[in-house]
Amino acid sequence: MAKALVKYFGIALVLILVTLLIRSEARSNKSGSSSSRTIRFPLYHREKFIASNFKDQRSLVRTRLARDNARFHRRHASSSAQFHKHSGNDLNHTAVLEEGGEYVTVLKVGSPSQNVQLLVDIGTPLTWWQCQPNCKYCYSTPHHIFDTSMSSTYTETDCADEFCDVTQLFILGCIRRDDPKCHYRVQYVDGSVSQGVMARDVIATSEGVTLHNSFSFGCGRSNQGVTMFNAEATGILGFVLGGYSFPSQLQANTFAFCLPTYNTTTSGSLYLNYYPSAFQYSSRSMLIIIMGHYYLDFSGVEINGEAIPIPPENWQCDREGVGGVIIDTGSSITRFPKKAYDIFKDYFLRNAQGLPLSQPEEQLDTCFNVAGVGEWEGFVPKVRFLFKWPSGRPLEFETGQLLMSVGNNKYCLAFGAGGPTTIIGSWQLQGSLVGFDLPNHLVGFLRASC
Repeated sequence: MAKALVKYFGIALVLILVTLLIRSEARSNKSGSSSSRTIRFPLYHREKFIASNFKDQRSLVRTRLARDNARFHRRHASSSAQFHKHSGNDLNHTAVLEEGGEYVTVLKVGSPSQNVQLLVDIGTPLTWWQCQPNCKYCYSTPHHIFDTSMSSTYTETDCADEFCDVTQLFILGCIRRDDPKCHYRVQYVDGSVSQGVMARDVIATSEGVTLHNSFSFGCGRSNQGVTMFNAEATGILGFVLGGYSFPSQLQANTFAFCLPTYNTTTSGSLYLNYYPSAFQYSSRSMLIIIMGHYYLDFSGVEINGEAIPIPPENWQCDREGVGGVIIDTGSSITRFPKKAYDIFKDYFLRNAQGLPLSQPEEQLDTCFNVAGVGEWEGFVPKVRFLFKWPSGRPLEFETGQLLMSVGNNKYCLAFGAGGPTTIIGSWQLQGSLVGFDLPNHLVGFLRASC
């Protein structure tokens, strides 16, 4: 059954990719996208911009865990609504998506250029940012809000334009007879909404390298309830494959994230047109895209070299995308289905008997107090994730990717119980290079490469 589903989704993915690449190529020939050269963007963890607001490590961690918990519960409370577009084009009919992310990058937009700071989200298909003037509801942010009146190359998209594709999620088209502009509206599962007009302008890297002469984006002029990242960014850079996403418009069918660690102010990297040959000798998995999520061909978990007995059905996915294993840089911790997590935790504790237990911290229920324990890191079990294909090489984690410091010598296992779908979060991937090769349906992992 699992092999049949993999074959089914592989064929579906090929058909989707061919259609999108043809459409993207046609648009690019008219719009002037970047070439296939490798392009780098700085990538910062969002906590770089808010860490000074917290009195201690524990208060920062509790906010981090609250953010992660909210994303998890919103995903499962509204899983049937995600990536679904209702019929019609009035403001009550729109796409319902997840929101947010853990990493931030900067683009230059317009002529002359203005810096726009965006949250990178591999769970969202649309790129949008706040625009002024005439912003009806713009949330407060310390970062620059794009001023359309200052850009000589800014243009708004008409409904008759080919870039106003109402078959796409979140595109409303014309909403009034006296308004020929193409409108968008995206609602997130926490109830927040961004809406405005679709527009085009020149975009470049923060170093000034032109990426696209006519990039399509949502120019948000009514952004209500958007409080999940107001101190960190002014919009979202969408990375789900589709006609309006960032990599699709730039014709980048390979990309990679070199994820900076949570506790650093230095940058990592976001690369387009990049999937180095070193991935051939690293941990790799087959990649399947379902309902906008990146699913892995996951086969199990090892602790100290022993494959723990989690039934394989915990890793299998049905045709609606329920179950399976996804990678989500917008989530912090990794979550297994409840029964799988209980087995994982039990085996972890069996192999960590030199670590004194401590009280749970929020949703992290397995914590240790290492005060007075000499060379305590040597008592932390080795954990590896296993993949079926193509290399079979496991992904092994370092201590800092397994345990989260909450201050005062207390460390907690950065895993938890979740719903039917396993979520591999950014805490386990921090400090690693994670590469996506869409034409070959592959995702690769290089440890300690940032």
